[in-house]
Amino acid sequence: MSFVIRRPGVMPAVLAAVAAAATDTAYVSLISSQNATGPNSGIVPFLEGYIAAIAAAAVLAVALILRGQTVPAWALLVSTTTGSAALGLLAIFSIGLALLITAVLLGVAALRLEQTVPRPTRWVPALLGSAIALGALVAGFALWGF
Repeated sequence: MSFVIRRPGVMPAVLAAVAAAATDTAYVSLISSQNATGPNSGIVPFLEGYIAAIAAAAVLAVALILRGQTVPAWALLVSTTTGSAALGLLAIFSIGLALLITAVLLGVAALRLEQTVPRPTRWVPALLGSAIALGALVAGFALWGF
């Protein structure tokens, strides 16, 4: 167990995965308890999936860290931080605070892992992943309504 704890970024990433999963569960419960149906009924499943993807990406990052694949793990953490923070700001009056806490945990994991990532190669995948995370968020809102 000490092997896992000593890996940089593992514990904050695990906590971020738990926070994202709890946020997703709370969001589903909140929407279900309100019996809300709006003109944009596709947005709820999209947001549920997006938050679940944040949790899954955090778990995948932990797996990559444990396998010693720091560049893809770091890029994934940076990308997921971007997506979680963006959605957190958009949803600040609902589940946004929980998503911002998740983003902070993901950011801490990325910062701890950053020292193990080779300098020349690290920014391209992180920027590309962040662009994909933001693009998916914008596309989801464009397709299913904001």
